[in-house]
Amino acid sequence: MCIGTTYSPEHLHDVFTRPRLALRTLQLRFKPYVERATYMPFLKGAYFDSTIIQLAKWPVTEDNHIEHLSITQDTISYRTHIRFAQPLAFFSFNPLAELAVSPVGQYLQALRISVPAKPVITYIGSTANSFPQLTFLDISTTALPPPNAERAIGILLSRLARLQHVVIDRNAGPMPRDSSGWASLGRACALAGVERAKEREHEIQLWVDRKAQEEAAALDNQAEEPPAPVPLASAPVSRGRRGRRGLATATVSLRDPRPASIAPTTSSSSAHDPTIRRIRVVPSPPTLQTFSTAYAGPSNPSAQQRSDWSRAFVKGFLDGCNTLNKIWQRMRDSATVRVMRFTDTDLEPFNDDNDTPTVFRGVADIAIVGHWIGWEPSAPIICFGSERAVIGLNKHADDGQPLADALTEMRIGPSGASDAALSAGVASQGETPGPVGTVPTAVTNDPPISVGGLWEEESFIEWGPGHADGCGHGIGRQIFG
Repeated sequence: MCIGTTYSPEHLHDVFTRPRLALRTLQLRFKPYVERATYMPFLKGAYFDSTIIQLAKWPVTEDNHIEHLSITQDTISYRTHIRFAQPLAFFSFNPLAELAVSPVGQYLQALRISVPAKPVITYIGSTANSFPQLTFLDISTTALPPPNAERAIGILLSRLARLQHVVIDRNAGPMPRDSSGWASLGRACALAGVERAKEREHEIQLWVDRKAQEEAAALDNQAEEPPAPVPLASAPVSRGRRGRRGLATATVSLRDPRPASIAPTTSSSSAHDPTIRRIRVVPSPPTLQTFSTAYAGPSNPSAQQRSDWSRAFVKGFLDGCNTLNKIWQRMRDSATVRVMRFTDTDLEPFNDDNDTPTVFRGVADIAIVGHWIGWEPSAPIICFGSERAVIGLNKHADDGQPLADALTEMRIGPSGASDAALSAGVASQGETPGPVGTVPTAVTNDPPISVGGLWEEESFIEWGPGHADGCGHGIGRQIFG
């Protein structure tokens, strides 16, 4: 669905009021930009946040659910952007956090959220159990939160435990620009499970401490109560013997009666509770298979930079995997801890018991010594997507601005690519504007850019020499077209 300036949030809300259980792929493309300033959407509070909220309310079944969801907003020219404030498609991305834990979010396998310069990554994995089945994520043109990319992406991978393919093209954030930065990013991708394991260990330890305090308080209350009086057993009366009574036969005893035996009280079953040992959660191995990113304009890396950055990323990733092996070995060799693992990344399904405490759901004891012995790490495919940007190939660019290169000199895709194919790919399909004063005049509806930039002038060639086979760009095209 393509949503322009004349389509209001109420219209889209009406479309999605009835759940569409037969849908498998849903793509929403927003283009709210106008040629003339209009503040009616802002004054009315007309934003499409309600669309995401409506999707989060849809019921699902195991056989009927959405598998692929794409929410994108077109880029805009920088010149149009600075003239006046453009209408916003979304006011807040808090509904994404609701969608992540909703029935629809529990079954999503591929998600594309592309809204220029907006920090959507903060909301995608903000709560536990966010998008538990998600394997493909495209957050192109969005903004990464500070301080650096390795921190933001590492947290994202720790929250989305099954994520395999990440696409971040032309991100408005601190992406690495040197080999050391890419090495740190690779290491962060490999060690993403460490932070998740530490968080679960902290939750379990808090639960264990609270249970110990509750049991100690119960024992104190039991000790303060006066003990119930125990009836003394009557002294046994010895039967008289037949025959003559002598002086040695006493009718009274100078000894105190023996007290009745009292069974020793035991505390609760915590003495046999295995949780009294320190519990460690072993980090899961990384699931990342592809990491795809692309630059545009002067920031586009050279062939040598791409090669250096790729090697640095792989080296950092393998270093992180070696650190994981050391962590596993320390836990395996320790006899004083109870080692548990996450079950959501297991190859075989694992079902928790109904009486399992909430804090222990999703984790289980490692059944054998060395659960991941024999695991061999494999570095993800890294793709830089393109070789160079194409400047000035849309109607919003300055008329007098020359192209960066002649079209005949550009290396685009395979050697058989022609100029006609390129021209067709970037040609504009215009819309007829409405009368001035009745409806806002929309910006000409250019064809969608596959991965887009922050500004339309920065459109780029996706399948240049920087492209790697089997990368996330190709997987995303197979999913969303």
